[in-house]
Order: sequence, then C-alpha cells, then structure tokens
Amino acid sequence: MADDESKEPKKDGPPMLPLILALLIIPLATMVIAQFVVIPQLQEAMGVEVHSKEDSGEPVSHSKEEGSERQAKLGGQDDSYALNGLVSNLAGTMGTRFVKVSIEVRGKGENVSEVLKLNKSVVLDAIITILSSQSIQSLEVPGGRNRLRLSLVEGINQALNDDLINQLYFTEFMIQ
Repeated sequence: MADDESKEPKKDGPPMLPLILALLIIPLATMVIAQFVVIPQLQEAMGVEVHSKEDSGEPVSHSKEEGSERQAKLGGQDDSYALNGLVSNLAGTMGTRFVKVSIEVRGKGENVSEVLKLNKSVVLDAIITILSSQSIQSLEVPGGRNRLRLSLVEGINQALNDDLINQLYFTEFMIQ
C-alpha cells in the first residue's frame, strides 16, 4: 500500500495532439475547398472568365463575319478597345479599399483603337481620376455602376476632346 500512495497519480487530461491537429487541419481544409471548389463555382455562375495573363490595353479584334454580326446587333459600332486591370483607390477609405476594373470601349468609326492607343496616357488618367472619386456607397447602390459607366464615357470623351466613345462595358469589376 505504501507503494500505491507514493506514486503520483497519473494525469488523464485531454490529449493535446488531436486538438493541435484539428486547429491546423480545419483552416487548411477550408482554404483548399474555397480555392478549388467554391470560388470556381461562383465564377462559373457569374459568367466570369479567368485570364492567365492580363493585357494592359489591346485592340479587340473580330473576324469579318463576327464583326458584321456584332455591328448589326450593336447598331453599327465597328471599333473597340480594351483596357484591362485598371486599379484605383476609392474615395473616403483612406487608401484601404480599391476598385479593379477592366473595360472595353466602343465608338463610332474605324479609328477608335488607334486614337485610344495614341492617347492612352490621357485616357488612363481620366479613368483613374473618375474611379478614385467614387466611394463604396456610390458604387453599391442600385444603378451605381451604370452612373460610373456614363461618367467614364463622358470623361474619356472630354479627355479626347471628341465624342468618339459611345459605349463602355465592364469586363471585370471588383471592389476590395
């Protein structure tokens, strides 16, 4: 009996190894599922195309057949230009929030892409100025993106001193 009393009682506390494993595996599994399952399904549902590399401004080319079909559908607009991956801070966020957009502009005549290429820095300045003047609240209200779209068309036309652009399409729009 003396031997039993002299021995220290064995500690049967909760095992730490399963707890540590659970704390490591659960966040890792959540991240993997979100990255490879949830996000691709959301992108597919929203119709978002994932691009492997970003263009910084390329004319959008169409075949003659496709161009004539597009021209008929879009009321005779026959030239376009893409500006991809434009990033700007949002107003009222002290630099903590930003917007990233890719746009395609369409206009009258066949020289829209040439004019925009020649005046790319002026056009980019106008776009970034307009984007940076937007607040999160102004973009999240119903019709906010359409108001931004109209402001961008007007701003680009003012920067070019011409009513060259009459349509603007967002091909990517992200607020972070």
